[in-house]
Amino acid sequence: MRQQKLTLNRSISTHARVAAAIGRGLARVRWAAMPLLLCTLPAHATPAPPPVPPALREARMTVTVKLVETHKGVVSKITELCTVSGSIPVYADDGGPALFKGRDIAGCRMPAKGRQLDVSVWGAKAISDKAGTYATAGVSVVPPDAVRLCSMCGPQPLADSRAEVRVSGTPASVSFDLNVNPVSLLNAKGSVWLEGHVEIVD
Repeated sequence: MRQQKLTLNRSISTHARVAAAIGRGLARVRWAAMPLLLCTLPAHATPAPPPVPPALREARMTVTVKLVETHKGVVSKITELCTVSGSIPVYADDGGPALFKGRDIAGCRMPAKGRQLDVSVWGAKAISDKAGTYATAGVSVVPPDAVRLCSMCGPQPLADSRAEVRVSGTPASVSFDLNVNPVSLLNAKGSVWLEGHVEIVD
């Protein structure tokens, strides 16, 4: 029991530093986001999305999702929501920007103010002889009453974390952790975020 308490305290201490860093960065993110929002105000034609590269096969992705809750800037609770698995596409990659779309797999539910909200989980992988292996994944929660930050913006997620990694070669297994999307914390109601550990086996 004592060991469990020490482990929990150490975990909470680590997340407290993350919470403090996110809090300090929010002001900078708000100012940094303003030019982007202002640029979207004029009406411009939206170019067609680039074509999706050919799919080679499917891989198995497993994601462990945790909910981190804070109170007055201090992490108060860490809850493991679920560990989910599903098939994601493996694309051919030309080494340029990610031009493929991730696929949703079965998610889970997150408690929030007496409600059970759906947690969306998605991912994709691409390989190239020249550029190695690229993988991307994310988890997010968008409440039914989520608001839009601007006329061209999507609904504001309650929590959103994602990551993109590139490794050399073509390993059969790739694992990485998701990062909190700072933009998702803008105008967020309540200080919560999601953490995720991802493993993709090809």
